[in-house]
Amino acid sequence: MAATSETVVEVVSNRQIAPEYFSMRLAGPARMARFRPGQFLMLGWTDGLDPLLPRAMSIRGARREVRGGRCEVEILYKVCGRGTALLAAMRPGGSLRVVGPLGNGFEIPRKATGVVLVAGGVGVPPIAALVDTLADRAATRRIAVTVLLGGRSRADLLCVSDLRRAGATVHVATEDGSIGHNGLVTELLEDFLGTSHLAPRTALYACGPHPMLAAIAPIAVKYGLPYQASLEANMACGFGACMGCVVPIRGDEQERTYRLVCKDGPIFDGREILWNEHSAGDGKVEGQGV
Repeated sequence: MAATSETVVEVVSNRQIAPEYFSMRLAGPARMARFRPGQFLMLGWTDGLDPLLPRAMSIRGARREVRGGRCEVEILYKVCGRGTALLAAMRPGGSLRVVGPLGNGFEIPRKATGVVLVAGGVGVPPIAALVDTLADRAATRRIAVTVLLGGRSRADLLCVSDLRRAGATVHVATEDGSIGHNGLVTELLEDFLGTSHLAPRTALYACGPHPMLAAIAPIAVKYGLPYQASLEANMACGFGACMGCVVPIRGDEQERTYRLVCKDGPIFDGREILWNEHSAGDGKVEGQGV
């Protein structure tokens, strides 16, 4: 079955993990477990047409071969609108319509010896999924993994224990100073890069709010780091049919060109995006991550 084919999945669990955040596990076809960190699902309702549009959700992780050959996929989301409020009210045994996994995923350079990952708020899921992938590769190729998490307060910092269990060194920043660096995670990134001895061939990855991703771009250039960013955009279909998630990119000879976040992304070379011309939409559709 193609990734763009719709299937119905079952809600296995839906638990609150922080005041505004939930973790939902979905049982579906085994192919859903064959995702790449950074890919996403389009979730829709099975009972009626309200809400009309599906919600895009990054994949946090997956468990293969459960429930008779099916898999379980986990998403994390924040309740910040009607759609995610309806998701939060769902109980085990309920069903959702799903298309995916969709989009591309993060690329890990073959010769990379270090990675720095930055996540803001509920931009954590694809970053945590990437850390898990790196941990799986640790037996054959050691990569130094550092994660910088940012949020408005302590309650917005997700997956800290999971990241550390996977072998990552984790630093945190909160805008209210409740824990870690008192300020923005981009400030923490600048301090970290300026005072740390980075491993050779270090790569930079990020997922989070548009202002954070835009602020990281000149930092990546300053320190000469490859930079992959997971973008958000207004998104109605998830696979390029609606043409509603255009992002301006620096093309050949500095000319502007355009790509679709859902089809060509959501992962892009952050140094090639024309950030001043790209305005953030609500395409992560209340769930963040794509």
